Amino acid sequence: MGSNLSGKELLERMKRGDEDAFTSVYRQYHPSLYVYILRYCKIPSLAEDLVHDVFLKIWEIRGRIDPERPFTAYLYKIARNHVFKTLQKVATDRVLREQVLARLNVGEALSEERVDTKEYDRLFHEALNHMPPQRLNVFRLCRQEGRSYDEAAEILGISRNAVKKHMVLSMRFIHDYVFRYGGVTLAIMFLGKNIF
Repeated sequence: MGSNLSGKELLERMKRGDEDAFTSVYRQYHPSLYVYILRYCKIPSLAEDLVHDVFLKIWEIRGRIDPERPFTAYLYKIARNHVFKTLQKVATDRVLREQVLARLNVGEALSEERVDTKEYDRLFHEALNHMPPQRLNVFRLCRQEGRSYDEAAEILGISRNAVKKHMVLSMRFIHDYVFRYGGVTLAIMFLGKNIF
């Protein structure tokens, strides 16, 4: 595949099922995607596996790709969602969790009771401080005060759907924040506890 093709032309060829174009796209984006995923999962071998998964997904859904839109943003969104789902699965599967913790070389020395809850609390409160005021109000009413969506909607003078949307976005933001700054161990343990 000639290197004189533009990114758009490559994507158009890949969309039509051109495997050479897919290989070129893979080679072009693999290094940066690997670094991006490694920031989330912290385990080189797992990051490499996840990169391959993401490109397999790209090939499977290539027909949906719009060459006119920024491909990098699309690729990273798929990667982020895949990493998130993988870590959630790891968090709720005891065998997988033990395998991942073993790969982190923390082994049995790191039990759930020994996870640094102070570090988690710090990250959790940092995440709250970075949320928009209305989203924070919704989160505090529903999660910390135990109010229903209807009650929160009435108190804040917004619709129930708006409350629900704020809750989804706040949960996603907190998860992302813990993944990004706390590392995979905190993310796995606390997702496993469903502490949110």
